[in-house]
Amino acid sequence: MKHVGAVKQMTVTTVAALAISAVAFAAGPSIHVTPGTVHAAHRVQLSGNAGGCPTGDRVMLLSRAFSPRHEFAGVPAVFARVRSNAHYGHSVLIPATTHAGHYSISGRCGGGNFGVTAHLRVLSP
Repeated sequence: MKHVGAVKQMTVTTVAALAISAVAFAAGPSIHVTPGTVHAAHRVQLSGNAGGCPTGDRVMLLSRAFSPRHEFAGVPAVFARVRSNAHYGHSVLIPATTHAGHYSISGRCGGGNFGVTAHLRVLSP
């Protein structure tokens, strides 16, 4: 009978582990921009969940609203490190030369796209 109890305990443990994995996977990657509207020459805070990217990896955030100092495939980029809780965060200065308009922000990590897009509205300085 001890064997039946061990099997039940193992099944409960396995189901719990699968449920936790499903919740983590369901969270998936995300990009949040605060504030969502900003004047050029001011900062925005980028944050979110890096999905399945490991702790310490770099998240690459891409937008034509950013400084062209760093680029990926011809699109300005900024970088943030993945923390132990799978989240990232980075403050970004929107250049004074950025034209007023609506801009999309996409993300990459580990060689793949996040598959989500955030939006930022830039006003004149």
